[in-house]
Amino acid sequence: MLPLPDLDDRTFEQMVDEARKMIPGLSPDWTDENYHDPGITFIELFAWLADMQQYYMNRIPDKNKKKFLKLLGMSFRDASPARADVTLGGVPRVCRLPAGTPLKAGRQPFETEESIVLLPLRPEKIIVMTDGKTSDFTSSNDQRGIFYYAFGREVRAGNRLYIGFDGPIPPNLDIGLTIQLFEDYPVLAEDGMADRMMIIPSGEVSWRYYGKHPSGGTPGWFPLPVTRDDTVHMCRSGRVYFKLPGAMEPMHIHPAGEKGRYWICCTVERGGYETPPRIDKIAVNTGTAVQYKTWSRVFSFSGNGMPGQVFELENYLSFTGAIHVQVRDEGGNWHPWLVEEDLSSRPGEAACVIRRDEHKISTILTFGDGKQGLIPPAGEDNIRLIAVEDTFKDERFLGMSTGLPHQVFPLPRGSVMPDGLLLQVGTRREAVGDYVWHDWEMVDDFDSSGPADRHYVLNRDTGEILFGDNEKGAIPSPSEDNNICIVSYRTGGGELGNVKEEEINQIDGAAVTMKGLSVSNWLPAGGGRERETLKDVDQKVHTELNRQHRAVTSGDYENIARATPGLRVARVRAIPLYDPGLQGYPKNTAPAQMTVVVVPYSEAKRPVPSPGFLQTVRLYLNRFRLVTTEMHVIPPEYVKIMVHAVVVVSPYSNVKVTRVTAFLEKILNPLGGTGGYDGWPFGRTVYKGDIFAAINNIDGVDYVKELWLHAEGAGARKDSSGGIQIPPHGLVYSGEHEIEIVSRDNL
Repeated sequence: MLPLPDLDDRTFEQMVDEARKMIPGLSPDWTDENYHDPGITFIELFAWLADMQQYYMNRIPDKNKKKFLKLLGMSFRDASPARADVTLGGVPRVCRLPAGTPLKAGRQPFETEESIVLLPLRPEKIIVMTDGKTSDFTSSNDQRGIFYYAFGREVRAGNRLYIGFDGPIPPNLDIGLTIQLFEDYPVLAEDGMADRMMIIPSGEVSWRYYGKHPSGGTPGWFPLPVTRDDTVHMCRSGRVYFKLPGAMEPMHIHPAGEKGRYWICCTVERGGYETPPRIDKIAVNTGTAVQYKTWSRVFSFSGNGMPGQVFELENYLSFTGAIHVQVRDEGGNWHPWLVEEDLSSRPGEAACVIRRDEHKISTILTFGDGKQGLIPPAGEDNIRLIAVEDTFKDERFLGMSTGLPHQVFPLPRGSVMPDGLLLQVGTRREAVGDYVWHDWEMVDDFDSSGPADRHYVLNRDTGEILFGDNEKGAIPSPSEDNNICIVSYRTGGGELGNVKEEEINQIDGAAVTMKGLSVSNWLPAGGGRERETLKDVDQKVHTELNRQHRAVTSGDYENIARATPGLRVARVRAIPLYDPGLQGYPKNTAPAQMTVVVVPYSEAKRPVPSPGFLQTVRLYLNRFRLVTTEMHVIPPEYVKIMVHAVVVVSPYSNVKVTRVTAFLEKILNPLGGTGGYDGWPFGRTVYKGDIFAAINNIDGVDYVKELWLHAEGAGARKDSSGGIQIPPHGLVYSGEHEIEIVSRDNL
């Protein structure tokens, strides 16, 4: 790092004293150097000015810091909205709740993120079958904070989870079943890229339903096609989407045989879960609510150039708000199209029809055939439906451009979410008398903008839009009408959206409110964060600069593997120049080889990663390794250590065999535990001295009279001193110990 010079190297007093000492040499006639002299006053004044200049010269202003952070590739994270799963109750019939339906938690607005199929039923019974035995966990499913194992503590192939509904699920509907798992383990799963990469599941499950086959016949258990599985075979919380191919039929399952119910079944096809799935809640009629308010939104469609094009969408704002339609020409200009009830009165004109389906709560956009209404051209995303909140119709026009540089326009309605902001500027065509519209792009600043670039800057602190000066960013065309227009706009985000459970309890969408319909969030909302400050980014930059982006050293491999998204990686050991099966390491080495040993978090004594776990780590690491390095990702080789010891204790001490055994189990542990202990080191020999020292540290123990070590496991061998040597990728775990307690008085 380059040394930073100290520009503020003289204090005010030092500068005044230096000037006073120079007076005799420069002006011998100046003999009065006391503070009352006007000349001394001027010296102090200029010393104060110089002191202020040095102070500011020695500091980096915030503007420069932001530029430096930009050079490092760092940006300020905008305020993010909170999210929560909400469940609808009191559903009278099968219907759909459209995406964007407004909800409320007190004064905080929320919206549903996707459309939800609502069913007039609920999970009435939850039955778990393990090793032929069935247990009823219905009461646990209805109690917050009480968890139950989906397939038992030991997940084996054939174990089943039965979910009984109080009514049949209609066929051919895309139904979402929400499964909330317990995930508050000591080792949390990394989620940085969990939704963007392939996670190989540790186990595998299949789904079935009881009913009739689509082709008819006798009722039975038939495969239930899963269209999307966010849980990744019950490895994490999420939703399972499926479509029933046939009608369900009631049946009785012990111990819920008092009446017939409509059942679906989740069966373990392949075990291997590092942590057996524990369920907090199973629910239907559930979707994600996000803390923001949408005032205007753009929906894009691709035209095919054919007559009578029809587009349908399910969204609350498009169903209830004002609709505007635009079509883009080959030059990139957006032209408004008239929205009419009937195209017969608009032959050969740019017009379309908007129809709303009250039953499906959907909006249908229909174009003409060339005779009654023009045909939109073919193109990708060249058709726009702009839905605007009725109260926002006038506010979305920010004003008219004067044609002057550095124009500023304030935004309405509070804190805007930049990722939901889209701005257009209209240019009047004098020959026709109408406006064509162009999208303008938001940038952080005008540093890289040219005179023809349609760029603007959003000042997030003041909530204002700033345009350029025709040198750095174009100036919007002057107009006598309002030609600065918002086409997409959202407000929200921040920590206020992190509401508690049951606080999202209002449906604010009058158009879709049904009698008796209720809403609630089972878990607290989370993820709401304020916009990053300069101090936050300054602290973050050190972490980001130290983040490994290339796996070269052993430490690089370990840090990257530990951060594998979607997995709970408890321990990692990267062994350079080692190939699994190599004998005599480290004396013998394998060039260009890197072996990564991965230990998952598990409550088992020997945490063993599944093949899917290892493959996920391998796929993630493969993106960072050098092309000349051959990489192996393997599980640890476990060695069971058994201790036989005669322990001499002080008279009247309370040392018991169980206490010594518990201490040995803590030491001989692959994962460690409390007290900052990280577990037995990889490949480290278990010396008798280690066990001697561990037992001697127990209060009340005088000494260890006799000690023997025994081991079981591949690659373990006893050396001449009685210690147990393990392979480089080996770990130890505690076996059955034989401890004899002898009082010192009995010797």
